[in-house]
Amino acid sequence: MKTLLRASLLLLAALALIACATPAAPSGEAEMEAAEPTVVRLGMNQELEFLNVMYTQGGNSLQASKTAQRGLLFLDAQGNWIGELATEVPSVANGLVSPDGTQVTYNLREGITFHDGTSATASDVKATWEAIMSPDNTPITRLGYEKIASIDTPDDYTVVVNFSEPFASWKILFDFILPEEVIEANSPGLDESLAMRQPVGFGPFRIVDWRAGEFVEYEAFDDYWQGRPGLDKFFIVIYPSTEALLAALEVGEVDIAWGLRAANLPTLLDLQDKGVINLVNAPPAGGERYVMNGDNSQAPIFTDRNIRVALQHAVDKQSLIDNILHGQAEINVGTEWHGTPWQNRDLVPYDYDPDLARSLLEDNGWVDSDGDGIRESSGVEGYEDGTRLTFTHRTTSGVLQREQVQLLVQQMFKEVGAEMVIENRRTAELFGTWDQNGTWSHGDYEMGGWSHGLRVPDPEISNRFLCNEIASEDNPGGSQWHRYCSADVDAALIAAQTEFDDDERTRLIMEAQRIMHEDAYALYLFATGRHYGVSTRVQGFELRPFTVWYGNINEWTVSE
Repeated sequence: MKTLLRASLLLLAALALIACATPAAPSGEAEMEAAEPTVVRLGMNQELEFLNVMYTQGGNSLQASKTAQRGLLFLDAQGNWIGELATEVPSVANGLVSPDGTQVTYNLREGITFHDGTSATASDVKATWEAIMSPDNTPITRLGYEKIASIDTPDDYTVVVNFSEPFASWKILFDFILPEEVIEANSPGLDESLAMRQPVGFGPFRIVDWRAGEFVEYEAFDDYWQGRPGLDKFFIVIYPSTEALLAALEVGEVDIAWGLRAANLPTLLDLQDKGVINLVNAPPAGGERYVMNGDNSQAPIFTDRNIRVALQHAVDKQSLIDNILHGQAEINVGTEWHGTPWQNRDLVPYDYDPDLARSLLEDNGWVDSDGDGIRESSGVEGYEDGTRLTFTHRTTSGVLQREQVQLLVQQMFKEVGAEMVIENRRTAELFGTWDQNGTWSHGDYEMGGWSHGLRVPDPEISNRFLCNEIASEDNPGGSQWHRYCSADVDAALIAAQTEFDDDERTRLIMEAQRIMHEDAYALYLFATGRHYGVSTRVQGFELRPFTVWYGNINEWTVSE
């Protein structure tokens, strides 16, 4: 029923566009037949929790947002920084970055317009910063923006950002710009406004409609500064499960199946052999992990480090890779920076050793006193005797690979005497903001599973680990989901923010990794690439570093 409704909605949208596309033919000439719009549909098996870069750090939501929203800088096909609204990337060499790193000047590109027809100028950049910093609003993070002391706009096309102290990762800021007029018209109450739910940007496509849990409709922006996109319409269509998405791909209901996992490779390869799709693969990146909630009041079972380390040793990561991922992954020893120049390669892995896991538990007072296979505490400091070694685990429902991995890990934990109870939730519930009652933001979990990697070619992701980024009633904009707080990690990551010497900055980031690895709150499983099934009718689709599929969406065309 949902599939039929979705298809009907998309068909109606297409017919509406056809109906008003072509005027009547001149008298005496044959009527001109309206050209059918070129449409591409990308299917996702995860809901979007938000459609605005200001409010999201989730992978699919961020990608969907960047289809419409762009910022001062962007990334080229090789993942290098290039200008978008800015004409060039500032540097000390071109005189746009001060030698001490406290001032960055952007020269803006003239002639860029927002989707509402207004010109993008320096005042919009300044207004965006003010909106991010306003206590009335709850952006996903203020990291880096809070280091800006002031912004000068000497003319419409010059922005001078003055930092209170150097911020080495200044390039990651202003990856979206909101129109000043839109901000003013919807403030106060910006967070809840329709203007933030369907934001106005200056990217290649503008948002026409968003129906949560069903679809997002975009249309080509005629005045995109690099030229009108090759497509007339673009849809993101949401499916309840991987299986439903693959079925839609096979029958041509969608043209692109988004970000599938290695577990789906047999089906994708079969469709490619049949000539239905081209299989496009992204290299391994980021890290699938199981996080043990670092807030002892929310997950007291993980207060004992012996439990955390024992669970690390209980998981046979290579078995997961071989049996579920068809060998298409790398073991992640234990870091968010896996596969990057900032990865700490000296981390000692928690090798698969179930006997060691059992000994750690047994020798430290976790014993199976009633013979049911699950251990209880006996004389363990901080725990009442008889506390059962049981905890809940939450991850994204409807994602086949995650569900398969989850079941195997559940069995591995059981073999060492730990009980993991599965309570999965929908993507929008898990990844929502504090104000949306998001599971991760509220710490409403004991063990949680998700994946993260770098979004840009810069190591600055400290908002995922800093103590002051933990979301709360008083800090609703916090973006730290681990709920883990370490003064030593904070010291290393904060020092790295202001360090312009690359070697010293890397050393500090690696030191933070070492401390987090030893604390053992995050059980990193593997790094795996994503796989896209792309209809043979779609031309120009490519996966790029960091900007994945949306990096060249303006260049896509279709061939019937």
